[in-house]
Amino acid sequence: MKKYKNISLLCGLLLATFTASAQDKLSLQEAISTALSNNYQLKAVAVNKEIAENNATVGNAGLLPSVSLNGGGEYSNNNTEIEFLSAGGNNQQQGGGGDVPIEANRLEIDGASSINYNARVQVDYTLFDGFGNYYTFKKLKQNKELEDVKYRQQMENTVAQVVQFYYAVSRQQRNLQVAKSTMAITRDRVKRLKDQYAYGQVNKLAVLNAEVDLNTDSTKVLEAEQGYEMSLRDLNVVLGQEVNTVYAVDTEVVYQEELSAEEIMSNIRSNNASLQAQQMQVEVNQLDTRIAQAGKAPRVSAYGSYGWNQMESDASQVTYNQSIGYSAGVRLSWNLFNGNQVSTRVQNAKLATEAQQNQLNQMQIDLERRAANAWTDYEYKKRIASMEETGVERAKLNFEQTKERYELGQVTSVEFRTAQENLRMAENRLSNARYAAKISEVNLLQLAGMLIN
Repeated sequence: MKKYKNISLLCGLLLATFTASAQDKLSLQEAISTALSNNYQLKAVAVNKEIAENNATVGNAGLLPSVSLNGGGEYSNNNTEIEFLSAGGNNQQQGGGGDVPIEANRLEIDGASSINYNARVQVDYTLFDGFGNYYTFKKLKQNKELEDVKYRQQMENTVAQVVQFYYAVSRQQRNLQVAKSTMAITRDRVKRLKDQYAYGQVNKLAVLNAEVDLNTDSTKVLEAEQGYEMSLRDLNVVLGQEVNTVYAVDTEVVYQEELSAEEIMSNIRSNNASLQAQQMQVEVNQLDTRIAQAGKAPRVSAYGSYGWNQMESDASQVTYNQSIGYSAGVRLSWNLFNGNQVSTRVQNAKLATEAQQNQLNQMQIDLERRAANAWTDYEYKKRIASMEETGVERAKLNFEQTKERYELGQVTSVEFRTAQENLRMAENRLSNARYAAKISEVNLLQLAGMLIN
């Protein structure tokens, strides 16, 4: 007897602690908003989105001119020996006006220094490269749009996780309420039987059976509380907050307004994030093919520069030289043959495009199957939830009538306990059915790209 009292007391203390710590209530919209702000996976995808935005510029595509500034200075000090020819020696050289005497002179300079300074500003611009830079820019913009779709896809995944874990908490919270209610009824039955036993109206066995039932119900309360706390941690991870944060949630499951199969299928074809991402990937590969084909075209570029150069030398006939001015020109380069590397790149790009197109075709077929199955699952799950609601109503009516007859002594404790257990299981089945129907609805809306809306 003392054993059962201790268990009941422990359970009561745990429930009191739980109730005190779960006064704050978190709505589904608040949970979604928190996750969209704090979820770390979403933040990681947002970084990739920002990188793609930074890359999608005409400068990265090579459509803008490049400007470079170069400059330098050099000093040298050397021992120099120079031999040069000059007129007036014994050697003679045949010339147009007669023989000219030539002599070799040698000059030795120790510690001859020379200084050279230069500076140049140069502008380079590609005039034509087979439109490779143009297609590169289109590819960068396409990659940006692809990352936008991937970000939306991650947002949908995050929202789907929030809804799934939120209603998992809701289900566990509802199951805990049912377990507490069941235990309270059993506790009243134990008290009633003890009073009857004191007046000799029932035997000791009836009291012991009721106390065993109370112990069972107390255990179920602890199990329900454990499930509730664990489901809270799962939700907190998705919300990006401290895992042991405790709060209550709405136990009422709210479904989307009436959906139609035609609307779902139409949105899947036009708005499914995975399908859109794959379509964009095909377009990216097509642009890769065009970029590779541009390698077969000639490349024409123009340049212009403004430079200054100054030279001073101790060991030269020209001891000082300075130049400053402009220069401009046009370059043409055409790779006529490089081991068929360009052709190989073009061929591989076409094969990659073909592979992505095949994946797109497969995805379209698979989405039709998944959509049909998701719609069937959604319809049946809602029908099951509706049937379970009817089952709870009947279980409640049966329990109330059994309770009245039990209090009048017309049914046994076993029959009363059976009616009580039937009600508890019916309520748990209803909670689970509503949760399953909601998750099925979320999966359907995510497939159709309607979850965020």
